[in-house]
Amino acid sequence: MKWKLGRETPHHASPVSSMRSFWGLMSAYWLSQSWREAWGLTLAILVLTALSAKASVWFAVTSGELVNRIAYFHHPTTPTTPTALLTTAATLAAIAIMRDAGFTAVRHFFSTTLHRKWREWLDRCFNEALLDSNHTHFHLQQIGSDANGSAIFAPDNVDQRIQESIKGMTGGAIGTRDGHRRRRAVPWLRG
Repeated sequence: MKWKLGRETPHHASPVSSMRSFWGLMSAYWLSQSWREAWGLTLAILVLTALSAKASVWFAVTSGELVNRIAYFHHPTTPTTPTALLTTAATLAAIAIMRDAGFTAVRHFFSTTLHRKWREWLDRCFNEALLDSNHTHFHLQQIGSDANGSAIFAPDNVDQRIQESIKGMTGGAIGTRDGHRRRRAVPWLRG
């Protein structure tokens, strides 16, 4: 973080050198050149979440009002008119549609877009690090033995493993891991 602000130079000039710690990895996208996109999507998600919560409060209040109108429909001193009852029911339906189709659906769209953009950015950074001028990818695949002469097996599909890890980390952080959970729950979908 300090080297991004110009106070300190990085020890290793890799595209992922700032992502060696938990917070470095989690905040890298929001501090990158794509910060406008990252913060814009994040703020949209926060606003839509707040509006969805507010719509839930409106739904609860209007639902209580509808129950009261139904309870007092034939009350001798303060009867409810059919027009007032239907207006309250229509308002309740409009709030439910606005909350579910408007706020929740659009928030889910922004959330999945943020997940996709964050994954794309991280994949690009890690691929640049793997395919850098030091030939990191080649060296990883050519590992033969350690200092003691013991055989070390090279990891297979390094890029695929990184992409799967990025998918799990970003999906878990944002909360869009439903498809991943379903695949584990149903054994015949694992293939």
